Amino acid sequence: MIKAAFFDIDGTLVSFKTHTVPASARRALHRLHNAGVKLFIATGRSSNALPDVINELCEEVPFDGVLAFNGQYCYLSDGTVYRDVSLPWEDVRIIASQADAGLYEVEVMQLNRLFVNRRSERVRKAEEHTDSPTQVLPLEHAFDEPVYQMCVYVEPGCESVFADVCSQVEHVRWSDAFCDVIPAGGGKPAGIAATLEMLNIEPGECAAFGDGGNDIPMFGCVGTSIAMGNASEEVKAAASYVAPDIDEDGILVACEELGLI
Repeated sequence: MIKAAFFDIDGTLVSFKTHTVPASARRALHRLHNAGVKLFIATGRSSNALPDVINELCEEVPFDGVLAFNGQYCYLSDGTVYRDVSLPWEDVRIIASQADAGLYEVEVMQLNRLFVNRRSERVRKAEEHTDSPTQVLPLEHAFDEPVYQMCVYVEPGCESVFADVCSQVEHVRWSDAFCDVIPAGGGKPAGIAATLEMLNIEPGECAAFGDGGNDIPMFGCVGTSIAMGNASEEVKAAASYVAPDIDEDGILVACEELGLI
C-alpha cells in the first residue's frame, strides 16, 4: 500500500505546453488524498516562487508539504521546516566569481529572492519554457542571505567549468539550458529521506512521479517510480513504470493502472 507520493512540478504536474495542471491530474490527486496518501511536491523550484498554478492547486488539494530547491528546504503545509541545508559560502563565491567573469549566466536561489545576473538569450528561452521570468540583480546580492541552489547556464557535459573547482557541491539537470547546483549529498533523495523519517514510512511504501534528470535519483529511493511519457529515455529507463504524456492524462492513468487509487 502506498502511504506517500512525491510529485515534480515542471513537466509532471504542470504541462510545458499549457502551463496548467491537467484536470485529470487534479482528479488523481483528490483520489490519492481521499485514500489517505500523503502528498508532497518535490521540485527544483524555490519555496518562495512556486508557480501560481501550483499555489492554486495546493489550495484545492491538501498537499502535506513541499521539498523545495531539490530537497534542500523541506516544510509541511503548516509551515514547519524539517530540512534546511544551504550551499557552502566558499562554493557560492567561486560560482559567482566565474559568472561575473562572463563564463556563464547564473540564477541565485534564496528563501526570500531569486535572480539572474544577466538575461541572455539562453536565459530568456529557459524562462519562456517554464513561464517563470526572473529579476536581474548584481551577484553581490548572493551574499545577502543563504543560497540554497544556483542554476548555472552551461551546456550538458560542460559542468566541469565549476565542478572542478568547487569542493562541496553536486549538480543535477532537468533542462539542457542549465544545471541545478546543490550541496553535496543533497538532492531530492535527501529530502525524501528526511520526510520518511519524520513520517515513519518505509521507502517501499512511497511513489514518485517525475520527468527530468533531477528526478532520477528520487526514483532510486522509493518503491514505485513513475516517469512521464514526455520524459527523456534516460529518465524512463530509471523508472519502474512509464506513464503517458502529462497532456495525455499520465498521472491519472498511472495511478489507476498501478492500483494507487
